[in-house]
Amino acid sequence: MADFDALGGADRVAQIMGDLVDRMSRDFIIGYLFEGRDLDRVKRLEAELAGAHLGGPARYSGRPVGTVHRPLRISRGHFRRRVALLEVVLRDHGVAEAIRDRWIRHDRALEPVITDGTDCVLAEGVS
Repeated sequence: MADFDALGGADRVAQIMGDLVDRMSRDFIIGYLFEGRDLDRVKRLEAELAGAHLGGPARYSGRPVGTVHRPLRISRGHFRRRVALLEVVLRDHGVAEAIRDRWIRHDRALEPVITDGTDCVLAEGVS
């Protein structure tokens, strides 16, 4: 069974990613990156991307993630903050540990594609 199905399908993935986008947009470190953005569109595209890598039937309809994110000058610290928030969201939504581990590993692998290679100071704890 694909992780997508084990999670409960498209609605559940959309709910999780919607929560993540809401938290990112309000976050004191990375929230500014979402100012003026269409958050409903971001949620839809995040859910599509997650659904695709989790083994769902839908395809990601957005532009390549590197193309979209490079102009934003996202540092490794910003990216890692997003991953930390994702870990919290997945735990809060009761996602099984094995699925969380695979999901986080997949997202971490995107770091060189999304970031500009710079560092920033990043708070370790996320709540």
